[in-house]
Amino acid sequence: MEEKTGTERLTAERIDAFLDSLREKGRSPESLKTYRQTLTALADYLPEDRRLDADTGPVWRAWMAEQGLAPRTINARMSVWNSYCQYIGRREWVQEEFFRNGSEVQPELTRTEYLRLLQTAKILGREKSYLLIKTLGGAGLRIQELPQLTVEAVRQGTVGLRSHNNLHRRLLRIPASLREELLDYIRQENIARGPVFLTAEGVPLSRVSVYRYVNCVAEAARVDGEKANPRCLWKMYLSTCESIQANLMALAEQTYQRMLETEQLTVGWNA
Repeated sequence: MEEKTGTERLTAERIDAFLDSLREKGRSPESLKTYRQTLTALADYLPEDRRLDADTGPVWRAWMAEQGLAPRTINARMSVWNSYCQYIGRREWVQEEFFRNGSEVQPELTRTEYLRLLQTAKILGREKSYLLIKTLGGAGLRIQELPQLTVEAVRQGTVGLRSHNNLHRRLLRIPASLREELLDYIRQENIARGPVFLTAEGVPLSRVSVYRYVNCVAEAARVDGEKANPRCLWKMYLSTCESIQANLMALAEQTYQRMLETEQLTVGWNA
């Protein structure tokens, strides 16, 4: 079934053949329905060419967790993934790790590790990896928002982000340093309009491709591969912002207390 080295296509015909093999093994109609729904959901998640590879399983699982799916649902879907991988002869793609409970601790990327990822991408000459890591971890875009980062938005310096069927909107200011680097990249790649991060065919990068670009420098940067992904970059961005806010609040409280002490020296009852 292999079409080219390291990849497979998830087609309707292969899904039907897989389900037929399960039917011959005595699987119930309810189970077959669940398998079809899961593989259809996977097909909808994949880019247009519907290609599967070694990264598809872990990236899909991370994406489902990011979307808030229950651990039980994720585990059930990954079980279907494993069965399908075995059916097409890709046992090396089977995912052995499952979510044990909803409060399972996820790995956290530190600011130091984030900087090592950037430095390593720079040393290796991987400009697109560098810019993706900086856009996701430095500017705070989420992976599903990347197509909204357009040439027009970079030139303007702000990007209006929409999510959840336009129910949630926010305006993000692109940091000046990143904006200059993105403008240089846009000129080098001759991108006239539309999304900044594209494939060679000119379509927005899929989630799997973004994961690869971010993760490909992890080993050289001495960063655990489980941390070098869009979700951990987003969590690091949030924790950095929360830390800054906490420091600002503490500084404001200290300033206010000093002001009260100064006033007490002049207008206090016993002054």
